[in-house]
Amino acid sequence: MSAESADLSDLHWLVSEEAAEIFAQQSSPQLSVAQLAQLNREIGPPRASLISEQLELRQRGKAKFSRAEQMFFTRVGLEQATDEAIAAYKATRFGATTKVVDLCCGVGGDLLAIADGRTAVGVDLSPQLAILAAANCAAYGNKVTSQSIDAASADVGSFDAWHCDPDRRAEKRRTTQLDSFSPSADQLDELLAQNNNAAIKLAPATQVPVEWRQQGELEWISSRRECRQLVAWIGDLATMPRARRATHVDKEGAASTFVAADDADLQVAGEMGEYLLEPNPALLAADLVDAFAVEHHLGRILPRSVYLTGDAPVDSPLVAAFQVHDQLPIDRKSLSKRLKEQGIGRVEIKVRGLDIRPEAFLKKLRLSGDTSATLILTPTPSGNRAILCQRVGA
Repeated sequence: MSAESADLSDLHWLVSEEAAEIFAQQSSPQLSVAQLAQLNREIGPPRASLISEQLELRQRGKAKFSRAEQMFFTRVGLEQATDEAIAAYKATRFGATTKVVDLCCGVGGDLLAIADGRTAVGVDLSPQLAILAAANCAAYGNKVTSQSIDAASADVGSFDAWHCDPDRRAEKRRTTQLDSFSPSADQLDELLAQNNNAAIKLAPATQVPVEWRQQGELEWISSRRECRQLVAWIGDLATMPRARRATHVDKEGAASTFVAADDADLQVAGEMGEYLLEPNPALLAADLVDAFAVEHHLGRILPRSVYLTGDAPVDSPLVAAFQVHDQLPIDRKSLSKRLKEQGIGRVEIKVRGLDIRPEAFLKKLRLSGDTSATLILTPTPSGNRAILCQRVGA
């Protein structure tokens, strides 16, 4: 039995105080065979299975939610949910709105943050998810109304703004084609015609309609070393219409952002500077590397390289900075000798633009010493090189 397809009476029981008492008695995220057998006898196999599933999913959910042990998930719902830190950041962009509806709310990742200080309604086609979303908002002290209806039929005109995370598995597979989403592009346009104050969550590689680009602001958001989502902010929610924004949200919820309204010319450095900088995934996804380079007096090491270089570090979470010590031929024997001479026994390997497996390359280096360094294997103006450097702030 899975929460995704569970009988609604069992789901209402799952989010009840009676089930909470059973959860409180469990000391491990996995039930033993004996414990599962006992629960089967006491509450029946369907509900015992739901308890077992939620214990596992709550453990996995800790990577996204600080109150995961009080929440309820489906496997797909947890995977697709916006994490707590990003959701809190996105909620700040709804500003002074007081009444917001979250369409395709899933397990409520965005809804629980939007509902903080607002009247919020969650809508999902799945009645199971509607139940879980309301319970998850309650875990954060927010009371919401949840409805099980087709998002395309929602009356968004009666709200100050709306958020939507269209189902990207509408055809049982992942897709970045907006026409394959549910609601579809046409249905989303109809919702925008009712109320154009919207935030539409998309996969980072989604091809966004020209009309949305002209009306709104596109923001790529990263966390935990990946670009997690693209949000199209439209209407009053777009702080800079026609612009692209790259934002990184750290685990504490602090957001760092870079925005540009116009494309920048390709910036290429004449030579390697004292520092090498690796753009954040959001900066790459938003195609803002060159605009960022212009603002910070940087250049790419090669026209097709993602690495930037300059003579000073940049204090921004949107780039990782490395101080360059040397550029060496990519030869394991000579590299091992140089690292040993400098007492380097711990090495971080990064590879860009070359067919080299970092783990395999690292295993073949003979390391000895107490200090650490980073080796960046990548094409440079001098050819393929191993750039020996130190991560700034490490």
